[in-house]
Amino acid sequence: MSTLKQQKEDFVTGLLGGSVEEIYKITSVSLTSFLGFKLMKSGPQDMGFWFDFVLNCGALLASITIYSSLPGYLHMIVLIPCVLVYFWGRNLGKGTPASTSKSTQLLPQKPFLTAYRSHMILITNMAILAVDFKVFPRRFAKVETWGTSLMDLGVGSFVFSMGLVHSRSVIKLHNQKRVRFSLANYGSIIWKGIVKSLPLLALGAIRLVSVKLLEYQEHVTEYGVHWNFFITLGLLPILLGVLDPILNIMPRFLVAFAISGVYETLLNNTDLLKFILRSDNRMDSFITMNKEGIFSFIGYLSIFLFGQSFGSFVLTSRPTPYNLVMISSAPVPGSKKTKKSWFASMLTVSTTRGLVIASIFYQVIFLYFFQLTSISRRLANMPYVMWTVSYNAAYLLGYHLIDAALPNINSALLDSTNKNGLFLFLIGNLATGFINMMCNTLKVKDSIAFIILLVYILATCVVAVVLDKKGVYIKI
Repeated sequence: MSTLKQQKEDFVTGLLGGSVEEIYKITSVSLTSFLGFKLMKSGPQDMGFWFDFVLNCGALLASITIYSSLPGYLHMIVLIPCVLVYFWGRNLGKGTPASTSKSTQLLPQKPFLTAYRSHMILITNMAILAVDFKVFPRRFAKVETWGTSLMDLGVGSFVFSMGLVHSRSVIKLHNQKRVRFSLANYGSIIWKGIVKSLPLLALGAIRLVSVKLLEYQEHVTEYGVHWNFFITLGLLPILLGVLDPILNIMPRFLVAFAISGVYETLLNNTDLLKFILRSDNRMDSFITMNKEGIFSFIGYLSIFLFGQSFGSFVLTSRPTPYNLVMISSAPVPGSKKTKKSWFASMLTVSTTRGLVIASIFYQVIFLYFFQLTSISRRLANMPYVMWTVSYNAAYLLGYHLIDAALPNINSALLDSTNKNGLFLFLIGNLATGFINMMCNTLKVKDSIAFIILLVYILATCVVAVVLDKKGVYIKI
């Protein structure tokens, strides 16, 4: 009889995933929850934390577990009561008046970005534990090699959102005129990247040691024998430093296309694909032991750069020159406006226009590659990269339109989650390991599993809210 560790490894091994359409239906519950929250918050009274938690966490958890086969019903269960409360409040004349005031800051806090990133963090935290229970459908778990799943998309989206957030600091540097490259400071730039990487690399090392010592279940074909997601995240700042000379003269989306395109060419025209997928060379060297982590990093680096490229028109409060394709300095408020050329006008966009163009463009690119090659999160190939980018572009647009319709209605829970996002991801990983050691997740009934997951995500939300109230923000 196989050990419990082997049974748990078998539970997440050899999976084929599900359809792209179903994944969109499931994750679109997050948009419905965001809309429902804003509608209810516009009503006659504020229902506090529990109302916030039920809509922004409970609905998301239900969508990936007990309502996974009935997402349409869940959309109605969430939205219909919220719409009724909204119109009831308006009839009473007690609805919260919508404000249309605009921030004068170049990089203001945007509620739709907070909701987008927080929902992504919450679903990710839910999935990393839920995948060990039978209440979480196997088609949502990471596929073995070829195919699509909710968790596959979640990993890429996590990296994309990190790139989007990271572009804030790049935009600030551009507006401080501190982006000129010189050979003298190149070493300093790389060193700063190394310093930023150390906390995440340390977490990766701690996870590696703890997994080996505690004999925690492993899925070797996910990243390899020693590699894990924290190491992938930790290496990103170092590579950004190495690429700094190129990123200063070329738009980030072109660099991302080039990196992913070269990698895809090597996969299709050399023995690299066969090398990565072979099982008989696993223990030949350090590289073969960790080939999935090493080579998929190329795809994740591309996704991160694509995420950065969105910052120039998503994060800013007003258009900067050519912001559809590059990060540039913003005009000084009140300065004399110069007449733009037709070309400049086409490439200088508002957030709405930029997201519409990006959503259409990347969806077309994704559909093109999807017809040519299967998606593989294990390889992080071009179709996977384009799937991740097109999905996040479309959902950013969805969140933005909802926020534009009902502006200045914020969620305290989502705001606090966003401020400590990476730390909460770490807490989720630790809690997942602890719960797995405390019980045999494979034998837990669906109803009990849902309660465990609900308490688990409630605990992480309470941590987020408490830290926010105390003004504690942990940067990793």
